[in-house]
Amino acid sequence: MVSSIFVAGAALVVWFIYSVFSGYRRNILKARKTDIQYLIVPAHPFNPLWQITYKLWVPLIKLLPKSCWEDWMFIMIPNWEYDTRQQHFERLGTESFIILSPWDMSLFTNSAELIHQITCRREAFIKDTARYGVLNLFGLNILTTDGAVWRMHRKTTSASFNEKNAAHTFAEAINQTNGLMSIYFGSEGQTRSTKTITTLEKDVMTWALNIIGYVGFGLRLLWPGQKPAKDADPKTVKYGSVDPPPGFTMSFGQSLGIVLERIIALLVIPWPILRILPFHFAKEVWAAKEDYVKYMEEFLRLKIDDAKQGNKEKEGMDIMGQLARSSYAVDASKKDGGKLKDSEIIGNAFIMSVAGHETTANTVHFTLVYLAMNPAAQRRLQQDIDGLFKGAEPATWDYDKVVNPMLASYIGACINETLRLIPPVTQMPKMVSPDSDQVVTIDGNKHVLPAGMSITLVSLCVQRNPHWWPTKTSVRTGASTDLDDYLPERWYRATKTEESGEELDQEEETEEGGDEGGYQGSNTSAAMYRPVRGSFIPFSDGPRSCLGRRIAMVEMIAALAVIFQKFSIELAVDEWATDEEVEKMSAEEKRTVYTKAQRKATETLDKATTILTLKLNDGIYVPVSYESLRKSDLELQLDEFLADNASQFQSDPKFASYYTSRARTAGSPVKKDPELKVVRRRATKAAEEIVASPDDDDDSSPSTAVASATNALIQTPGRALSLASRIPLPPTPADIAQAVDRRTLAVRERVTSLYEESGITERTQATRESLSTVTSVLFAIAAFELYYLRPELLPNRYAFTVPAIKALGTNDYPVFIPDMFNLLTSSFWSPALTWAFTSIVLPSLFGYFFNLSAGNAGTHGGRGRPRSGYTEYTVDPLTFSIVKGLITYVVYAQGATLGGWIDPDAVSRINLALYSGWKGVLVGSGVAGLAAIYDAALKK
Repeated sequence: MVSSIFVAGAALVVWFIYSVFSGYRRNILKARKTDIQYLIVPAHPFNPLWQITYKLWVPLIKLLPKSCWEDWMFIMIPNWEYDTRQQHFERLGTESFIILSPWDMSLFTNSAELIHQITCRREAFIKDTARYGVLNLFGLNILTTDGAVWRMHRKTTSASFNEKNAAHTFAEAINQTNGLMSIYFGSEGQTRSTKTITTLEKDVMTWALNIIGYVGFGLRLLWPGQKPAKDADPKTVKYGSVDPPPGFTMSFGQSLGIVLERIIALLVIPWPILRILPFHFAKEVWAAKEDYVKYMEEFLRLKIDDAKQGNKEKEGMDIMGQLARSSYAVDASKKDGGKLKDSEIIGNAFIMSVAGHETTANTVHFTLVYLAMNPAAQRRLQQDIDGLFKGAEPATWDYDKVVNPMLASYIGACINETLRLIPPVTQMPKMVSPDSDQVVTIDGNKHVLPAGMSITLVSLCVQRNPHWWPTKTSVRTGASTDLDDYLPERWYRATKTEESGEELDQEEETEEGGDEGGYQGSNTSAAMYRPVRGSFIPFSDGPRSCLGRRIAMVEMIAALAVIFQKFSIELAVDEWATDEEVEKMSAEEKRTVYTKAQRKATETLDKATTILTLKLNDGIYVPVSYESLRKSDLELQLDEFLADNASQFQSDPKFASYYTSRARTAGSPVKKDPELKVVRRRATKAAEEIVASPDDDDDSSPSTAVASATNALIQTPGRALSLASRIPLPPTPADIAQAVDRRTLAVRERVTSLYEESGITERTQATRESLSTVTSVLFAIAAFELYYLRPELLPNRYAFTVPAIKALGTNDYPVFIPDMFNLLTSSFWSPALTWAFTSIVLPSLFGYFFNLSAGNAGTHGGRGRPRSGYTEYTVDPLTFSIVKGLITYVVYAQGATLGGWIDPDAVSRINLALYSGWKGVLVGSGVAGLAAIYDAALKK
C-alpha cells in the first residue's frame, strides 16, 4: 500500500512538473506570436489561492536576487494600479503587456487606442461572464449574460433609462440631498455652529440607497424624522417608511442597505451555512436577505397585477415596474426581443441596485473630499451654481433647461475630474472571443491576440496616461505632469497637445452591432474637453457601457448643486488645533495647519482599496467640517437690490469695486455669459487674512489659484470656510461598538472578497485543456507502464512494523518500501535503460525529425506562422506511436537484440513485468496513434 502511495505521489509530482513546463511553453509561444511584451509570473494574480496567501509568499520571493522578481512582482500585489499609477507602465516602456503563468495568460493595457478597439468590437472581445456568475444571486441579469440573451436583457432594461426618467431622478436626487442636509442642519437649515463629520461616506451611501429605492422600485425612502407627504401613495408609505411593515423584521431600506453593504458575505458564504453561523453579522445578513427576498416577491406580485390590469404608469422611475410591464402588460406579446422571467426581473432590479449604489456614492463622497481639500475649486464651483440658478430654490429647477448647462459647468467638471482620478472600477475585464484569434492595431502595427485570452483594461491608469491627455508641469508637486492633481479646470483646456499642436482624435465612431438601447451620448459635455476615445472610461465604453451612466451623472450633479448652493465644506483640523486656538492664529499659522490637514487627507485617499469598488475601507475616513451660512435678511435684500438695479448704480464710483467683482469670470462656460447675475457675498476677516491676493480667482493667474488651493484656506463667496472645529466629546459605548463592528466587518470583507472569484471552473477547464492533448495520452500510457515496471526494477523490502494498538483494535502492520539500493546495481539500470531506449528515446528521435505537424504548420500559416488553431508538436505523436509499436514488436516479440545493444535478460524481465507484456505495449501504442489521428482530423 505504501509503495502504491509512493508511486502515485511520484506520478503526481511528475505530472505537475510536466504541466508547469508544458503550460509555460504553450503560453510563451502564444505570447511571442502577439509581438507584445510579456512577463512570466509564478501564478496568475487573479488566482484566489494567490490572493489569499500573497502576503506570505511576497516576502519569501523578495529574498531572491532582485533581478529575479523586480520586473513582475508589482502585478502580483492587489490594488497595484491605484498604489503605483503609471510607474510600472513607464518603467516597462509600454502601454500594453502580457503576463503568463502555466495555466493562464492575460493582457493588461492602458492604451486608449487599444481600449477603444476592444470595447467597440463586442463580438470579438466579449465580457468574461464567468467572473460575474456569482452575481446571479437572485436571477439572471444584464451583467451576467452575453450573446442573444444579453441583447434581450439590454433591450428590455434600456427602455427605463430615458430622459423622462432622468428628469424624475434629478428631482428625487434634489429631494434626497435636502434630506441629507436636514440631518446636519435641521429642517430649517439654521444651524450656525461648525461641526466635524466623520460619517460622510456612510451618509452619502444612505443618500444613494434612498435614490435606488426610487429608481429601482418607485419608492420614496425617508430619512429619520421625515414624514411622508399627505397625498403619498399608500404603497410608498408602507414600504418607504423607516419602520418595518407587518410580517417583516426590518424596513425595505434597511434590508436593501445591508444586502448591498454586505453583499460579499452573500456571494461567498453558502446560504445554508450563513443561516447557522452564530455570529451577529451572519444573523443580520441572513435576516436582511430573507426580508429582501420577501419584499422582492411582494413587489413583483403587485407590479405584475398592475401590468395585467393595465394601470397607467405613475410619475417617477420604477425599473422593476417597467420590467414587469414589458413582460406582463396586455400588449407585451406584440413587442420584439422576448420576455423576462420573474427571476430575471428580480435579478435585473437587484443588479441595477448593486451597480448604482457604491459607484455613485463613492464618486460623490470623493468629490466632496477633493473640494474640501481644494477651496479654490470649491469657490469656482459655487460661482457657477450662483450663475446658473441665481438663488432659485432647488425644488423649482427645470431639468430640461438646466441639465446640459450643469454638465457643461464647473459642476460637471468636478464630477468628471473625480471619475478620472478615482474611478469606481479601476480594472475592467474582457476576453478575446474563444472562437478565433483577433487582430488589433497598436501604433500602426498589427498584433494577433490568441482566442480565449483574458484582457484587463486598466481604466485608472489610462485616465492618468500623459500620452492621451493634455498636461502641464504640476504646480503643486513639481512633477512632470499634473495628471495626478485634482484640477477640474483641465476640462476646459484646449484639445491640442502642447508639444505637437495636433488636434486629438475625438470622433465618435460607430460601434459594431445594433442599437440595443440606452443613452447613446458622450460621457462628457460637448462644451468641455473631449478626451480621446478609450482614455476616459469610468462607465466603460462601446455597446456594453454602463446603462445608467446618464442617470448617475444626473444624480451627482444635482447633489453637488444643492449642497454648494448654500453650504461649504472644509477639512477638519481637530487633530492639530481647537476652535479657540485657530481664532488666535495668524494668517500664516492658519495656512500651516490647513496644509497639514490637506497632506493628511491626501495620505488617507492614497489608502483607498478595491473590494467591489474603489473606496476607503477598514474604517478609514477623511474628517470634514461644514457650516450653514445663510446670510441675514438685510444683507440678502441689499445684494438683491444692487443686482436688480445695476443700471442705476453701476456708474457710481462708490459701487465700482462691487460691480467689478461681480463681472469677473472663472473660466467655465457659465461665466462667459455677461448677463448671468452673481449675488456678491462678503468674505470674512479670517479669509481676507489668508488670501494672498484679491485676484486669486482670476483665470489669468492659474498658478496662483492652484497654489492657494493647496497651501491656504480660500474663502468661498458668502460661505466662510473658517477653520472651525471643536474638540469631540469622548466616544460613547455605542460609538466604540460601531467602530469595532466597522473594523471587524472591513477585515472580514477583505478576507471573504478574495473568494469572490473562486476560479474553480477556470482551473478545472485549464486542467481539462492540459489533459485533452495527445501528449497527455502518451504521458498517461508511459505512466501506466512504469507503474507495472517499478516492482520489477525497485522491488519492495521490509522496512519496519507499525505495532498493534489495542485501543483501536489494530494488528501489527509491516511496512514495505522500494529498495532504493537497487539504483546502485545493474539489476535496475539494465532493464530501465532498455525500456527508456525502446519506449522513449528512439520513438522521440524519429518523432522529432519525421514531424508531420511541423510541416503542416509551416505551409499554412503565412509569414512563417502556424495556421490558426493548429498545434505544432515538438515530437510528432503519430510518428512516436508508430515507431514505438514497431520497436516493441521487433525487440520484445521477436527477440531482436539490435546488434547486441539489447540485453535478452532485460527484455525478458520487462515482458514479465508489463501488463500483458509486449502485447499491452502494442495496444497502448495503437491507442496513442488513434488519438493522434483523431486530433489531426479535428484540427484539419
